[in-house]
Amino acid sequence: MLFFRKKSAEDESPIKQKIKTMKCRQISYVDTDLSELAAAMKRDPAAILKLKPVNYYVVKNQYIMAHIYTNEDLSENYVFFTRIDYEKRTGKSDYFPLDTDTLKRSLAKVGIIL
Repeated sequence: MLFFRKKSAEDESPIKQKIKTMKCRQISYVDTDLSELAAAMKRDPAAILKLKPVNYYVVKNQYIMAHIYTNEDLSENYVFFTRIDYEKRTGKSDYFPLDTDTLKRSLAKVGIIL
């Protein structure tokens, strides 16, 4: 017999609780080493600007998906990366804070002007 435990709010980290109320944008970037990207993001959040967006018309088999969470006034922003390999999630990163300027510059690279 299998028993499933329902996740409670206390099981989640404070950031995961915050992002539930935030707006999420998903952006596909050219595949790169996820561990190196995570290390670069820990050192400097501007490392997201070095990523290249995937061309919309290209078949995407392997890529990095960025989940960018923002609140309404853009005062609090987070990014979370997952590596997608042939429609399967093969890796994920931690949540990294982004300042407003870096967020606007990274979204402008894909045509989203705030």
